[in-house]
Amino acid sequence: MRRRRSFVLVFLAFVLVLAAGCGRGSDPPDHSTAPSPEPSVRARPPEPVAEPTEEAPAPPAPQDSLARAAWVHLFDDSLKTRAGIRRVVADLVAAGATAVIAEVVRRQDAYYDSEVLPRTTDPALEPGLDVLDALIEEAHAAGLEVHAWIPFAPTWHEVYADLPAPDGWVSTVHGPTAAEADRWVTRTIDGTWDTYLDPGLPEVREHLAAIVGEIAAKYPVDGIHLDYVRYPSNRHGYHPRALARYQAETGATGIPDPEDPAWSDWRREQVDELIRAAREAVDASGNSPVLSVAVISWGEGPGGAGTASFTDTRAFRDVLQDWEHWAESGLVDVLVPMNYFREADPDQAAWLRTWLGYEVALADRTGARIVPGIAGYLNSPSEALLQIGLAMQHSGAAAMFSYQQSTADVGRPLWSDLAATGWGVLPGGT
Repeated sequence: MRRRRSFVLVFLAFVLVLAAGCGRGSDPPDHSTAPSPEPSVRARPPEPVAEPTEEAPAPPAPQDSLARAAWVHLFDDSLKTRAGIRRVVADLVAAGATAVIAEVVRRQDAYYDSEVLPRTTDPALEPGLDVLDALIEEAHAAGLEVHAWIPFAPTWHEVYADLPAPDGWVSTVHGPTAAEADRWVTRTIDGTWDTYLDPGLPEVREHLAAIVGEIAAKYPVDGIHLDYVRYPSNRHGYHPRALARYQAETGATGIPDPEDPAWSDWRREQVDELIRAAREAVDASGNSPVLSVAVISWGEGPGGAGTASFTDTRAFRDVLQDWEHWAESGLVDVLVPMNYFREADPDQAAWLRTWLGYEVALADRTGARIVPGIAGYLNSPSEALLQIGLAMQHSGAAAMFSYQQSTADVGRPLWSDLAATGWGVLPGGT
């Protein structure tokens, strides 16, 4: 059983009120649920060659990557044509961004040339287009980092209801409708099968390693960005084979309660093992892309009312994602907490500031690079700009969700405001 760590940061205590969108009963939308809507360098040539040759840009150092980033999802057509990719790159360059976090796997289907995942059957994809290859070409020419975004655990979304299933699709061959012996998806304590992959299965770990390793080896990406590396809730993880592993490894008997400490610790370790598998796949690829992970920061952060330490947070307790440990252990290069809060709600605004303070302290204590994620789509243009500025002020970096909806005002993209302020000047100069 992993030891429990307690790291106490003293902040002004806030009264915990369940606010719309980020309270226990109403979480902010996950990535990919689609809310409505350095230049090339020249190598020194060996003698006697007279002319230098172009090389691909060197990957960013972990301490520099994702300084000003935006997530671009696949639930509209932004990345599905070469013309669309050019628009995305042009918009981000004009905004002063340094990185694009581009979704290249939607739900276990590839928008790039893969031998691990089946090719998507998305009819909006330009015929023959390798989204990742085209994006790397366009973005690197413009000086933008490219981080390949993999939403890992989910296997299905309603957008697939009217699409033909790709051959060999995980959702079909290992999903809840497959023969039980073939299922990789998780199950709840009441016996309901989910569409999320179960971290407690070795084959799921191997699957993630294969996806990550293929991209790292085949594409000159600056980074690989993992999402949904967790359980849907602490009521999940009850796949019969995962339970059998837990019982064999610990000597436990019976069906554990969702909040049983030993069972919760074991499931957190399974999530850790997923991250470790991805880390080993990157290291074995022969290349050195930055490994980043989008992590949960729901509700009160450490130092808030009832959350004295990270082990009191919903990330640790509810979805069994111990990302404080990842910072301490150096398992990943960059952590990107999804600090998705409405600035207009006083409680949520306070939660954002508590999380930002914790993230700075954790980075200082561990040396980990932490890039705060900000939900533009939950805020007005001025509120979104304020939150981006707060993130930059605290951490010197920010990632915005999303390119498609940079603010709640769909008719007012934030790009010109970001360019004008350099992402770091708060409204009113405060």
